[in-house]
Amino acid sequence: MLIGFAPFATVALVHLVAKAAGAVDLDHATKPLLMPALAIPVVLAARRGPVLPLVAALLAVLFSWLGDLTIGELVVGLAFFLVAHLAYSTLFLTAFRRRVSWWALAYLGWWIALVAALWPYLGGLRIPVIVYGLVLGATAALATRGNVGTTLGGLAFVASDTLLGLRLFTPWLQGRAADVVIMALYLAAQTLIVLGLLRRTRAAGPVPDARPRLDAWQTRS
Repeated sequence: MLIGFAPFATVALVHLVAKAAGAVDLDHATKPLLMPALAIPVVLAARRGPVLPLVAALLAVLFSWLGDLTIGELVVGLAFFLVAHLAYSTLFLTAFRRRVSWWALAYLGWWIALVAALWPYLGGLRIPVIVYGLVLGATAALATRGNVGTTLGGLAFVASDTLLGLRLFTPWLQGRAADVVIMALYLAAQTLIVLGLLRRTRAAGPVPDARPRLDAWQTRS
């Protein structure tokens, strides 16, 4: 299973090193390769099932890739990432049957605190940022239905986007080091969620044919 992550790990390492070193051309060249490389282990797991969560994961990776490419147009980039989080929420709702952890209520407090911190700086972007933050918090809460990987992935997403929000809208967290930390957390979030899903599919066992086996994962915890 882990061998499928080799291309992604290589590209991610090169990207982070380039960002830390200020190698702008290499930074820009490797960024569009990140999410396609992460899709590789998901595609390799497709024969294992369950089908719907794997499709949701691929859609989440696809829309994250589109968000990566368009984040310069902030509203467009946020819209793509919002769809990615909705796809991940679908994954958590379909692949796992545990209840949301009680401590996930802390994400509501996080959302209120973040909106309060960013409010004076948002201007006309208040509604998009508020909606995006609400969806992100809900996704992170739903991630607690899964395993350690998905839970930590949701937490890393919240951490990354919190720092990104402060970086984009406030005078705080300016500089190259902040960019490296934000991207490292983002890549960790994506990796942990995919690892959590693949652990789930591995536990579910192989699917004997190519037809959707929705009944198989619905009856397992």
